[in-house]
Amino acid sequence: MKLEVVYIPVDQLVPNPWNPNKMSDEMLRKEIDSIKEFGFVDPIHCRAMDEVFQIIDGEHRWIGAKAIGMDEIPCIVLTVDDVVAEQLTIVLNDLRGKPDEAKLAALVRDLSTRRSMLDLERVLPYKREKLAEMIAERKADFDWDALKRPKIEEKPEVAQWVERIYRLPIDAAQVIDGAISKVKEDGVNDDWKALELICADFMAGA
Repeated sequence: MKLEVVYIPVDQLVPNPWNPNKMSDEMLRKEIDSIKEFGFVDPIHCRAMDEVFQIIDGEHRWIGAKAIGMDEIPCIVLTVDDVVAEQLTIVLNDLRGKPDEAKLAALVRDLSTRRSMLDLERVLPYKREKLAEMIAERKADFDWDALKRPKIEEKPEVAQWVERIYRLPIDAAQVIDGAISKVKEDGVNDDWKALELICADFMAGA
């Protein structure tokens, strides 16, 4: 089957009556923000029905397009009967595989170095708590066991102290606080010592 993308006016598209895919208001807002951010990059699958086109896959993208005032959207028009159309609704919704959690977390962490948490929360299909969890999760690329090392010996001379103040987003602060708390579980008493161990471990692997 040779596929061709055509642009169809939004008012000529209609949903099908069997679509099992439901989307919460929050996820629909993310869908709309994603279209605003990246454009309509995923065409709708539909079929011609008399004077309209019935959506086989992409009903929520169609709703999002209407919400932001798009006049027409890219579509792939299929010539299929009811049985095939119903099967395709299931296949196109569910036959996509599931992400490797470690790789997904690593991908989100990489994005978090270049985009703010608000930007990621706005367009990615995850709640803030889930994003923070993935950004904080270091098991995929950070060896916590390596931090269980002998304590640094105190020098007899009086230590010289400096004070550093950093301004950072609350989500980043929560990640740092979580890392410090985890290191302190291994017997480190002071926040600054825990932070020093984390930084030393990172520099050693750099």
